[in-house]
Amino acid sequence: MEIDLRLLRSFVQIHESGSLARASDRLACTPAALSMRLKLLETEIGAPLFIRHPGGLDPTARGAELYARALSVLSAYDEMMSATRSRPLRDRVRIGLPDDYATGWLPGLLTRLGPGLDRIEVEVTCDLSAHLMAAVQRQELDLALVTLAARPARARAAAHLPLHWVGEVGSEIRLAAYPEGCVFRRAMIAALEGAGLPWRIAVQSRSPAAIFAAVRAGVAVTCVAEGTAPPEVRATSALPHLPDVPIYLVGDPTPRRAVAEAEAALMAAFPALESLPA
Repeated sequence: MEIDLRLLRSFVQIHESGSLARASDRLACTPAALSMRLKLLETEIGAPLFIRHPGGLDPTARGAELYARALSVLSAYDEMMSATRSRPLRDRVRIGLPDDYATGWLPGLLTRLGPGLDRIEVEVTCDLSAHLMAAVQRQELDLALVTLAARPARARAAAHLPLHWVGEVGSEIRLAAYPEGCVFRRAMIAALEGAGLPWRIAVQSRSPAAIFAAVRAGVAVTCVAEGTAPPEVRATSALPHLPDVPIYLVGDPTPRRAVAEAEAALMAAFPALESLPA
């Protein structure tokens, strides 16, 4: 069964208007023509799509189901046509950074790109640093901001930022932490053990939303790089000093023009980054 898109569009208007007369006004056609389209569609479907009554039309169960599916089909079709129509080509720049870095620094990057967004399409991936580094190596990302224990081979710039504890310290020290291998997790544990303080992991997640939910609930503490803490979480000075952490900008050593523009915008938005020798 093949259904003309014009019939689907007419059906959607009838469903949303609840009346052939109102739908025909929207579509600039006669109610008779619209009624014929509806009959053709009902013949294709093999079932009535509306219950007719003096006040207008109410969809049947089959009509309600078709409406939901028709919206998806028409939306996908319109998006496909929009993407393939003749228009200036944009160069896509694929940028990766952890969620908490995105919250703190992505607005500045996009602001700095400014008019460049007329020519550049920015695709942002948020993930753990180790995963982002692997994506850069697979050439699935053009640039990434990562925190790793050692300087990666593709590092183009670096910064060292202080870590700060956030959350309420209770009778025991409970941590909200990313999985093992995270530099932040390692720094928290090393600081607590160095001070001889007992601790335990209370919440572990790859998602900063879960980490900060635990902090907001008052059940755990965590640490953040300077400038990346959500505004509603409070810093605490009741725990041992944390070391600075390295932030690396990694990417292709010979970036194409659009990637070079994005890199320059990122460096301007995040002035703590300093270029590294090749």
